[in-house]
Amino acid sequence: MKHLLAIALLVIPVFGEQPKCKGNPKVMAAGFTVHGRATFGDGTPALRIWPVGTKSLLGVTAGPIADDADDPIVPKNFGIPNGALAVYGNFEVCPFTPERQGYTRMVCIESASHVIVKR
Repeated sequence: MKHLLAIALLVIPVFGEQPKCKGNPKVMAAGFTVHGRATFGDGTPALRIWPVGTKSLLGVTAGPIADDADDPIVPKNFGIPNGALAVYGNFEVCPFTPERQGYTRMVCIESASHVIVKR
């Protein structure tokens, strides 16, 4: 019984941490990079990326459903500064859902580069 308790105490912290984007078991396909505009707005998910030049929208979540958006998976240093309207950049994302015309695709953000903040 003592051994079982010791194993449980070692495993619990692992399950308490939020999974990373790449390697997350909920990710359904290989990651890809999009040049887009990230914004926060009303609704779920609040953090969205519009890939420039498309009519599609990516919702940043922690899983395949929009309700997983309360704690989206993003890099620790990612954020939209106060007063910013949008952040443009190259976003490496991993999909939780397939691409379907007319639907927001749920993704997580692995990294962001070449970031420009628009106020």
